[in-house]
Amino acid sequence: MPALRELTFRPLELSEKNLVYSLCALTSTHMSGKINFVPGPEIWDAAAHFFLNECISVRQSYDFVEDKSFSAISSSYFLSTAFFELNQNRKSWYYLREALTMGQDIGFHDESTYRDLPTEEALCRRRTFWILYVTERSFAILRNKPLTLSKTPRFPNTLHEYEAPEIHSGFLQLINTYNVLDSAFVDTWNECTQARTSIATYSALQARLKIHHPISMALISTQKADILVTQQWLRLIVWQSSMRQGLLSSVSSDETMTFHYPFMIAHSLLSAISCLPITAVDVHGMGIFEKIFEIANTMLDVIQACGPRIERAQYGVFQDPLSFFIRTLSVTPRSRKQYATLLLEKASIKPELTRLSISPLAGSLTLKNLSLEGQETVESM
Repeated sequence: MPALRELTFRPLELSEKNLVYSLCALTSTHMSGKINFVPGPEIWDAAAHFFLNECISVRQSYDFVEDKSFSAISSSYFLSTAFFELNQNRKSWYYLREALTMGQDIGFHDESTYRDLPTEEALCRRRTFWILYVTERSFAILRNKPLTLSKTPRFPNTLHEYEAPEIHSGFLQLINTYNVLDSAFVDTWNECTQARTSIATYSALQARLKIHHPISMALISTQKADILVTQQWLRLIVWQSSMRQGLLSSVSSDETMTFHYPFMIAHSLLSAISCLPITAVDVHGMGIFEKIFEIANTMLDVIQACGPRIERAQYGVFQDPLSFFIRTLSVTPRSRKQYATLLLEKASIKPELTRLSISPLAGSLTLKNLSLEGQETVESM
């Protein structure tokens, strides 16, 4: 979704300032999450708040509601993501809904509106729609919010001339991963319907989420990380939904309908991201860390419930999952504070949760000794 492609030396229009400030705010929030950059997080946080305030001020200086430009939609999305990084979820949801509403107003969900657009503009609009589609579905599941996008245009099928093909392929694979969970499932997840979901439906969803492992595909590492973590997280969401409906069994022949399935999900995630550099994970910001935390946290719940009955080798677990997840969640100051601390505290007050650990250091895990080198890869953990 390229918003800025060339230098300009003329005074910026207010709508352009709005876009630039929102993009600067988003960039600053991502920079504040890095441990190997100078200046430190506090400076970048201050910069993020400055650009956010400037962006909002610019919007108040002209009739923003009547701004039907593509950049207005993009700026609202950037603001939403920036506020999400700052853990201001109400504002993040507000600006995401703003972007969705403005997009629907210009018809970006309607295929007929693309008919007469130049090829490059049509591509940008299609990608923006699907980025918002993926973001809304993720937010709806994470924060129990309703969906607004039901009608959709075709997938983008062209590339910008400067793009590598794998960028496009990875984007489509991410869309298809979220497409598995339709609006009916999200309604069930958010308890907006009384209709029961069958075991067969849940099993079919789990089967669809077992997509081709993208580690071997020609994708860049950042795309692999996003797709792999999202895939395992959605498998967990489907499992949690089936648990709410009382459909799990300790003797089910379908492993996805057993109580210990999150343990297997955690192992799949561990195996997947241990092959990637940690920078491929942290570039996605707090959203990816929240998904990893949910998987790790549920894994601990399963260990606590099943206790010594769980045999690591039976489920293919030969690494130390607790230590791995705590270290992964500690790679940025913000993720360490928001997620690694919670996971470590939970493990420390429940001795049975450390029984799974095969590391001699697991019993002495602290946040102090989990201050990782910024260049370290997850595999080295």
